[in-house]
Amino acid sequence: MSYSKDWVPEGISEFKDFADNFGEEVATNKTAWGLEVTDTTALALELKTFDDDYAISSVKNNHTSLEIKATQDARAPLEARIRKMGIPMKTNAKMTDIDRKSCGVVNDSGTHTLSPIADIAPPVHYERAGDLGANLDFGIPTGGIPEGQDGVSVTIGFYVIGAKAPTEAECTQTIMYKTKHGHVVFSDTHFGMAFVGFARYYNTRAVLGTIATKFGGIVS
Repeated sequence: MSYSKDWVPEGISEFKDFADNFGEEVATNKTAWGLEVTDTTALALELKTFDDDYAISSVKNNHTSLEIKATQDARAPLEARIRKMGIPMKTNAKMTDIDRKSCGVVNDSGTHTLSPIADIAPPVHYERAGDLGANLDFGIPTGGIPEGQDGVSVTIGFYVIGAKAPTEAECTQTIMYKTKHGHVVFSDTHFGMAFVGFARYYNTRAVLGTIATKFGGIVS
């Protein structure tokens, strides 16, 4: 089955060209298209971070694995932002089909099926990894990974040991992973505090699943 993910290129160099064009079109037409200021502002910042990292990691025979990972990490929130903005653009009454084509948002609803929203949560194994760091392993749930999912979103909140844990909506650190293994780095301002985390699948439209896996620990 084909999903609407297709309108965002998979290859990193193709994605960069697409994202740069999308960002330029949004910056030029954001008012005429009635786009949300919060999204357009965040898009510009996320695009700059990605472009800066890509400029380093794309230099042939002169980059490290950490620089490549930095580019991959920068791509995740940028791609999620583009998908979040792009889906409503397909039916935005202030945009013409020419406008949509200019920024790469193809209105393909007649030929693609919207990816489903996950109704199960990913298994999570948390393990401390050095000072202020941790590794996360996302297992495969019974029945397998739900169809149409693009990764796992983890949201983390911090609190003083013994106090009431924050709700998911009150959590302040969010990381979006596209692999089975993830790494998280905590701020030293949270050292010695307890934390609670919520993990949800997100689909190819960057829509979160309906059920979360809850986990926790101590920042050390």
